[in-house]
Parts: sequence; C-alpha cells; structure tokens
Amino acid sequence: MNSKKNMIKTLNGFNTGQIPVTPHWWGLYKFELCGVLQDYSREALAWSLSGSELAEIDSYFYEMFHPDMFHLTTGASKITESLAISVDKKRIFEAVYDLESYSVIDEYVAAFYEDKSTTIESGVFDHIKILSDKYGSNSLLFLNEGNPISWILDPHGCVGFENGLISMLEEPDKMEYLIHECYSALLPRMEALQSMGADGYIGSETYCSADIMSPDLYRNLIFEPQKTFYTSIEQIGLIPITYFLGNVNPLIEDIKKLGVKGLMIEESKKNFRLDVESIYDKLEKSMCLFGNLDSVKILQNGTINEVVDETIRQTKACNKGAFVMSNGCPISFATPQDNIKAMIENVRNTDI
Repeated sequence: MNSKKNMIKTLNGFNTGQIPVTPHWWGLYKFELCGVLQDYSREALAWSLSGSELAEIDSYFYEMFHPDMFHLTTGASKITESLAISVDKKRIFEAVYDLESYSVIDEYVAAFYEDKSTTIESGVFDHIKILSDKYGSNSLLFLNEGNPISWILDPHGCVGFENGLISMLEEPDKMEYLIHECYSALLPRMEALQSMGADGYIGSETYCSADIMSPDLYRNLIFEPQKTFYTSIEQIGLIPITYFLGNVNPLIEDIKKLGVKGLMIEESKKNFRLDVESIYDKLEKSMCLFGNLDSVKILQNGTINEVVDETIRQTKACNKGAFVMSNGCPISFATPQDNIKAMIENVRNTDI
C-alpha cells in the first residue's frame, strides 16, 4: 500500500497496520534546508516564490524525508495591483475595522476575496499542479492556509485582536455576518485549489480557542461558519483538515461536528496541556488526530533518543487507527535532519 492509500484509509478511521507519519512542514524550514534562507532576516524571499521554484523546494524536502503527505504553503501571486486599487482596498480595510455597516462588510469581502478564475490566473497554486503531476499518484497534497477568523482577529487583521474580541461582545450580529461572509467567500478559492490538483485543505483556525475566548462565544459566532465551510469543501472534492491552534480541550465535542477528516493540534503551552492520548480517546475516531511532538523542545533541541521515546509514546497511545504521527508546530530553524528522520523511521519500523 503506498502513502496515498494508507493516508486515505487512516483519515477515514481505519487501522491499516502502518501509522502514517509526516513532519509539520508548512513554513520556512524547507527553505533553510534548500539553502534559500539561514534565518528570518530574508523571510520575504521565501514568500516571493511560486511555480517551479517553489515546487523544487517542496520536492527537495519530500525526497529528503519521504513523508506520507505534502504539507504545502501558498505561492506568490503574479498579479500586480494598480495604485488606485491598492488605495481603495486600504480605505475599505480601515473602514471595516469599525464595523460601520453591513454594506462596508460586503465591500470588504468583495475586495479581498477572489473568484476561482482570478485565483488560478494569479499562479498561487501553480506549484501544486507541478507537484500533483509528479507525485499525485503516490502521495496526498494538502495546502495549509490561515482561515478567515485568523485574519479577522489577527493584530494586523481587518478588525484586529483586542478590537475584534470587544466587537464580538458589543457588535455580535455584525461580527457573525463578517465571519460568515468571509468563510463563504473562501469557497471559490477552494474550487481553484481542487482544480489545480490538491487533494485536501488544512485550515489554520487561530484566535478562537478556549485560552482566548469562551467556548460559548466560539459556538455562537464562529462554529457554524466553520462547519458550513468544511462540509462545503468536502463537497468540492477536497479532504478537509483543521489545524486548531490553542487550547482545544473544551471544544472537542464542537470540533467533532465540524465535518473535518483530521485534527492537527499544537504542543502543550501557555499553561494548558494538550495530551495526545486524552484527545485521541475523546475523538472516538470521529476524525483522524495528528500527533503533537514538541517541535522545539524535542524535535529541534532534543536527542535522537528523546525523539524516538516521544514518538513511541504517542504511537502506542493512539494505535487503533485514525492517527498520523507528526509534530505540533512547523519545523523550526536549526532542527537536525537526523531528528526528523528518527521520527519518521521509528514509526515506519514499528509494528502496531
């Protein structure tokens, strides 16, 4: 059974006898691996690449480690906006911050979310088409992007973090409308992604976990737009996975109803504990859980023995199917290649 078939069966809850394994390789590490970057000082260079240049970097990582899936970033757009459009978008972006009206929200969504054809023409998924043609018969290709709530509540987002949380309490109807419209407007982009050869989509859900807002606030304003989005992209033909950052413990029952095939989680941090065994048991194979080996403490700074020990601990705890061994956050700079290989090879050599 090749990686693609094994991943598909695992994502559907089956125990295949071989736990899939993949590093969390969204992010900048693959650019360091190829010699494009040495640190964060030239980060903009990484995000300026697209097409064959970006495909070569993803191919290099894949050929080095042979993970069980591609975990891809978005390429740079080939479309250059005119000065007039940039100025108008800046005006709209600033106007929506105050949630002046529903019409301003409509104007924001229309200006910042592209249709399917424009997305394809922009070239942001050109590398995915190249990789799909080369590896698509043997491996699943997933794109990972920040979902609308991440950009609405980001400190540099259209409503901002503090202002956004206040607005969710003082202007709940407008915030719910904004969130719903943004998730809906993302669907044409998902259609473009599917048409370019991707198998699935990983939506990073940031700023909506229980360490940031109450579970009730999440359920009242965010859950339904997310659920509609994930169920819709499965209908489009993509495998839906959510990377739910922060403390997910009080939200597990909600996440089980989102309509996703997989859940990725962070490492324990900020005084909350994300125990893989506990979360795996609570999910009851309603979706596939990805492991959360600590990307810095263990994968970057730990010994090979520490990597192996944690890998064994997680795979033994979650060995009944619907589990993919992984690390919790994107691989960080200076992570030893041998540690990444140790995680992968240990899983591949372990009988379950």
